Amino acid sequence: MEQLSIYAENKKGTIKSILSILSKSQINVLGIINDDKGEFGTIRLILSDTDKAISLLEKSFICKKAQVLGIELQDNPGALEELLSQIEEMNININYMYVGYRRENSMPVIILHTDELEIVSKSLQKKGFKIH
Repeated sequence: MEQLSIYAENKKGTIKSILSILSKSQINVLGIINDDKGEFGTIRLILSDTDKAISLLEKSFICKKAQVLGIELQDNPGALEELLSQIEEMNININYMYVGYRRENSMPVIILHTDELEIVSKSLQKKGFKIH
């Protein structure tokens, strides 16, 4: 799964401006999180067309594409804890994570980044997790 990270000035209207550019180009936002770091922040997005978004936004913002895992979970208490327990057993650190959802079935999708994406993906698939 691809993620677009945008490094942008932390000022009023920045996120709305980015979303306006995306919506005018028919790019759907499937997941989003904003990390405030003082004067600048990181906006992480899962989009329907990451490459098109980069071509539109890189003129005004610093953009970076990265691979992340999307892990579909059951929507019940303990599901996220179970996922994190499985990753902890691998002794692998999670750099960050956030929640999106799968529109087709309204299931939560945990979007996470780790330096060991392939290992985590293969191991979780073997344990029955659905990876996107």
